[in-house]
Amino acid sequence: MKKLLFTLLLVILIFSISYSGDRMMLIEFFTSSTCGPCASNNPILTAFVNSKDPERLAALAYHMNWPSPGNDPMYLYNPNDNNARRTYYNVNSIPHSFFDGINSISPPYSQSTFQYYYGVRENILSPVTILLSDSAFAGGDSLLVRVTVYCESYLANPNATLHIAVLENHIHYQYPPGTNGETDFYWVMRRMFPNGNGSPITLFPGTLQTVEYRFKRDTIWNQNQISYLAFVQAANKEILGAAKKTLNFTLLPYPAYRSVPQGQSASGTFRIRVPLKAAGYNMPLTFSASVSPNNSNVTVSFPNGNTLTNLNDSLLVQVNSTSSAPSGVYQIILTASDANSKTHKTTVSYLVNRNYVLVGTNRNGVVQYKVDGNTYTTFSVFDWEVGSTHTLQAISPANYTSYQYVFQNWSNSGDTTQTITVNTTTNQYIAYYKLQWKLQASTNPSGIFPLVTISNGNQYHDSGSVVTVSISPLQVQFNNKTYYFNRWVGGGQGSYNGTNPTFQVTMNNFINQIAIFDTINISVKQLGSEIPNKYELMQNYPNPFNPVSKIKFALPKSGIVTIKVFDLLGRLVEVVVNNYLEAGYYETDFDGSALSSGIYFYRLETEEYSEIKSMVLLK
Repeated sequence: MKKLLFTLLLVILIFSISYSGDRMMLIEFFTSSTCGPCASNNPILTAFVNSKDPERLAALAYHMNWPSPGNDPMYLYNPNDNNARRTYYNVNSIPHSFFDGINSISPPYSQSTFQYYYGVRENILSPVTILLSDSAFAGGDSLLVRVTVYCESYLANPNATLHIAVLENHIHYQYPPGTNGETDFYWVMRRMFPNGNGSPITLFPGTLQTVEYRFKRDTIWNQNQISYLAFVQAANKEILGAAKKTLNFTLLPYPAYRSVPQGQSASGTFRIRVPLKAAGYNMPLTFSASVSPNNSNVTVSFPNGNTLTNLNDSLLVQVNSTSSAPSGVYQIILTASDANSKTHKTTVSYLVNRNYVLVGTNRNGVVQYKVDGNTYTTFSVFDWEVGSTHTLQAISPANYTSYQYVFQNWSNSGDTTQTITVNTTTNQYIAYYKLQWKLQASTNPSGIFPLVTISNGNQYHDSGSVVTVSISPLQVQFNNKTYYFNRWVGGGQGSYNGTNPTFQVTMNNFINQIAIFDTINISVKQLGSEIPNKYELMQNYPNPFNPVSKIKFALPKSGIVTIKVFDLLGRLVEVVVNNYLEAGYYETDFDGSALSSGIYFYRLETEEYSEIKSMVLLK
C-alpha cells in the first residue's frame, strides 16, 4: 500500500462528509467468499441495511481467510486490517455481525433480529459529533481524509478509539471469486487509518480533535463505489457514533456545557452552527428545544429567534435556571428541521451546582494516579457537586526497571497530593511527569563492584540529559590479586565503549555500562619503539594534580617493573604498576581520587634500579 502522509496541502476539490448529534448506527459483519452459510445470510443483512435511512445506519464488511481454501480476494487485499478487527471482536466463526459493537449477532440472520437492535439503539443520542471531509489533489490519484470528533456529553470513561475506513460500497465479480457462489459483495473494507487498531482519543465534553490522512488511490478500486466511514468506539466496545456523507446539513454546539451555581437565578448561552453541509444545500433551519429531565425551573429560549437563515452564521441559545432549580445535569436537546422535514439533533448540558472534571496524567495509560483513594491509569471524567472536596494524588516514581516517570507538577501547580474544591470554572487537573532513563553500571569481575565508585551509575537521569560517568579507583585488590581498570563495554544506543575511565553519554534510552578489570595493567602505555640507554623516572605531570597525574619512565632492559605510591609516613597506598615490561619508554596514570590532599612519594623499582620522587595531590 502507498505511503500515508499527515499533511495539509492545497485542495482543488472538496466534498463535505459528516454526521452530527444524532446516532448513526453501524453493523460490522464478518464474511468470506468461501463461506457457504455467508452466501445465505448476507442477503438478509444487505436487505435490512438498504431498507433503512442511510443517515441512520451504515455497514462495514470484514473478509476472512476461512473456511478452506481461504482465498477470498477481499481478505487477501488487506489481511492486516481484516485480522485486526477479527482479533478485536474475537471472531472464530462466520458469518457473524456486531450491531454498534456491543450486540453480537450469530446466524441464522433475520430481519426481526436486526430490527430489534435497531429499535434499541435508534433513539439514543450520540455523545459525539463526527465531521468527515475528503479532498482530491492535483493529478487525481491523491486523497486526503480529515475527521474531526467533538465530544458533546459526559462519559464516565473518556478513553475511546477513532476508526476511519475506506470502503467499496459494491463489488461485482463476473464469476464467483470463491466457493460459495456469491458474485456481489457490499460495503467491503478496503483499508483503515492508521490501521485496523484505530487511534486513541480522549472524550471530554467540549474537546475538538482532528486527524487527517493522505493516501493514493488504488487502481483496483471502483472509484464510483468508494466512500468513507468514521466511527468512535468506547473502551467497552460500544460504538458511540459513526459518520458518512451527509445529504443535507450538520450541527455543532459550542460550548458543550455550562456550569452554574445553585440557589440563585443563573443562565448560560450556547451557539449552534452548521460546520458542514451538502453541496448546494442552503435551506433555512428552524430549531426547537427540550430539557431532560424536564423541570419548570430550567427553560430554554432563542434570543434572536429560532430560525437560522444564513447557514454560515450561528444560532444563539440561552438556558435559564431559577433559584429553585435542583442540583443536577440537564440535557438540552436541540432539534433543527428544514422545509423538507429533514431533522438533526444535537445536545448541550446545563449543570446546576455540578461540574465535569477531567483528571489524568500526560502519560495516559502508563502512569497511575489516585482520586479519593481509587487508582486510575487512564483519563477519567467526574461529575462532581460544586463545593465538594476531593483528594488527588500523583504516584511517583512510576518505575519500569529500565526507565521511570517522575512527577513534576499538577496543572494547577498543586502538590503531589492535593485536596481540591470543585467550582464552576476549573474543569481539569493533569499531573505532569518527566521521563528518566536508567544508566546501569557494573563491573567484571562482579566482586570488584563494592570496591569501586561509579559516578552516576545505577541511577535514573532525565531523558535527553548529558551524564558524566567515571570510575575510581582504577586499581583494586581482589582475591589476593591486583586488578586494573581495562575498558568500558556499553550496551544501548549511545553507550560508551573504550578505555577512558571518564566519559559522557546522552540519555535517550536505557544504557548499560560494564567496567572491565584485569590483572594486567593495560593503563601502562609504551611510547614509541625507541630503547633508552638508562633507567629513568620522570617527574609526574601535572604536579600538583587533582585527581589524575601522568608518570613517565624509561627501561633500558626488560623485566618486572613496579611503581608504588607511599604517603609521608611511608605507608604503601597504591601499586600503580606491577608488570613484566619490555625495554622502552612508558607512561601510566595515577588516580588519587581515593586519597586525601598531601605529599606522596612514588618509587620505580626493577631488579637493577630504584628511584623515588615526590608529588603533591591538591584537592
